[in-house]
Amino acid sequence: MEETKEVNLLKEDSESGKIKEEDLVPAKEKADRNTWGYAVGFGTVITFIAGIGHVNSFGLIYNDFINETQSTAKSLTSAHGVFAIMLAIGGIILNSITKKYSLRFGGIIGAVLLSTGSFSTIFITNTNQLPITFGVLQGVGFGMVVPVCYSTLNYYFVRKRTTVMSICKAVQGVILMWYPQLLRNLMYLYGFRGTLLIIAGISLHTFPGMFAMKIDTPPRKIRTANALKNGNGHENEDLLCTQESNKESRKTNRGDESKNFFGKIRQKLVEILEFKILKDAVYCNICFGQSFVNFSDLTFFILQPMLLFQYGYDKTQVAMCISICAAADVGGRFALAIISSMFNVNTRILYYTATLLTFLIRLVMLQITQFVWMATVTAALGVLRAWLHVASPLLISNHVPHDDFPGAYALAMLATGTVNVTFSPLIGLLKDVYQDYVPAFYALTLCCIPCLLFWPIEYVIKTK
Repeated sequence: MEETKEVNLLKEDSESGKIKEEDLVPAKEKADRNTWGYAVGFGTVITFIAGIGHVNSFGLIYNDFINETQSTAKSLTSAHGVFAIMLAIGGIILNSITKKYSLRFGGIIGAVLLSTGSFSTIFITNTNQLPITFGVLQGVGFGMVVPVCYSTLNYYFVRKRTTVMSICKAVQGVILMWYPQLLRNLMYLYGFRGTLLIIAGISLHTFPGMFAMKIDTPPRKIRTANALKNGNGHENEDLLCTQESNKESRKTNRGDESKNFFGKIRQKLVEILEFKILKDAVYCNICFGQSFVNFSDLTFFILQPMLLFQYGYDKTQVAMCISICAAADVGGRFALAIISSMFNVNTRILYYTATLLTFLIRLVMLQITQFVWMATVTAALGVLRAWLHVASPLLISNHVPHDDFPGAYALAMLATGTVNVTFSPLIGLLKDVYQDYVPAFYALTLCCIPCLLFWPIEYVIKTK
């Protein structure tokens, strides 16, 4: 019904000469027919592999280095906490850049920062330097390229969005499935710093990934709804600047200049961060639950190799478990791609179901130590992780308009980053205090509860 109204309005505008006939094609059909979107999907896969392909193998890469330098687990988890908050800051920076420049331009800047951080990691002498090289530089860089990938994919795909996202994540998972084995061999052949050098070289592939992020429309201009309604101003005019200039011309008394200065800063921050979206209680609840689950997921799989080493597993067994998890991840993504192509998948229900099953299976995992059972449980967690990763960005993109997505996603990353930087050191501290990773893993499992508790409460309130 809404699509019919939209087409009728477009026809009326067409008759009055405001738009072209080609614009009468419904947005959903027009977006999904653009073949360049598949190149964007390929660029997304390249970017994620080059940017964070090695993160799940952090324990495999840094375990010996931590022991040699007598570093603490807290420094490693703190680095990931900083990385998470810098992801949000990177998204905020990108949202500011897109006010004047294209998404692709912001993505290229992010690729520069990401590669710089990756190369600087080669020269660290202990894990206390990781919050700078990995946390800040790579965090801001990756935080800028991720919204570019997701926003561009959202532009090209509407009806097939879940299917395409599943395929991208599945292809990414196929390659990452072999990463732990590759890194284990690289560590054996080239040592710790040689492996870091190769990883830094791989990070340069984010550049071709960002070059693929082309959108046919010009950069988004900031225009008010009232201005559009009244037909004031040219359509390419930045009405925010016009509004500000009009305000200046109407001022008879400038007052305190410092007040005006801070007022402008406040106004700019509100524009960049899309704070208006915080009035949406559903969006806030999504971000709150999602931030704890994403933090738990990331930290859980980063520390899992450490737990396996504590259980007495050798490097081959640890690498095998990581590869099994990656293979199961691939299977879960392919399965979701097939299912979503045949049925309409509610991403909110998918995310909640995956979180609930993850919570239960992690509790089972902490009761076993045998390799066969550990590999089996890890495979199950890999499938569920695939569903979480595919559904996570879609939760935001399906809830907010496309133009608001960069700002809304930046706020979501800011929420996740805040949770990470707050609770990551506490997770590492639990291990250091008890000299055991198991209490830390119980704490990570409990981080699923905010999502499992508050999302049903929202559903009950909405259905009353």
